[in-house]
Amino acid sequence: MDYIDNIELITRLVKSGFFGIVGIFFIGLAIWIKKKEDRWNFKNIGIGLLAGGVALLLIGVSMAVDSLQDGGVIAIDRNDPVWLIMDAIKMLACVLIFVIAGYIMRSKRIKENDMIDMEIVGKIIGYDTVTGRTNIPGYAHPTVGYIDPYSGEPDSYVVNQDINRKKNPIGSEYKLLYSREERKAFEKKSNKVYREMEVCFFGLAVLIVIAGIVKLIMNVL
Repeated sequence: MDYIDNIELITRLVKSGFFGIVGIFFIGLAIWIKKKEDRWNFKNIGIGLLAGGVALLLIGVSMAVDSLQDGGVIAIDRNDPVWLIMDAIKMLACVLIFVIAGYIMRSKRIKENDMIDMEIVGKIIGYDTVTGRTNIPGYAHPTVGYIDPYSGEPDSYVVNQDINRKKNPIGSEYKLLYSREERKAFEKKSNKVYREMEVCFFGLAVLIVIAGIVKLIMNVL
């Protein structure tokens, strides 16, 4: 290989190494969450991180092998059962990520019933500027505090859409809907966003499965 080929090979190996390092970090973070957090949080966060870490690690290894093979450093038959199994595990890990994300969105979505749902008025008690950060200055996801009409206990709801912080300062009123069936507050627009994200994540999982099956058939034929 000449100098340019060497530089290109090193660049591709650095990229694959980055995927591998991020994957190992996610796996370590998932293990840490399992040790520190309770079981529910691990199921919703840790398993997703673990699956993502495994997928990224396998992607990094696969990219490194392709780079070394294209560079003439090694010669490997990618149709070997070992590599086919690795590709299958990589695909399943990616599918698991999107399935978990879809279930998380489903858990956030409240079942609507226009016949019995009621309207309540809460107050904005803060703004989520971390997970709700957008490219539009002055906009963020508000956290609305309210009194549960059944228990009388204070509760809060994070609205999954951006609103103008100047027009809706902390302490201003914000209308929500309340599900008598689930005893939880929600907002129609946020509920719609969760539903769309749920469909999107499950749809991506199905597309990955279809793509994996097509690739497997092509390799066999």
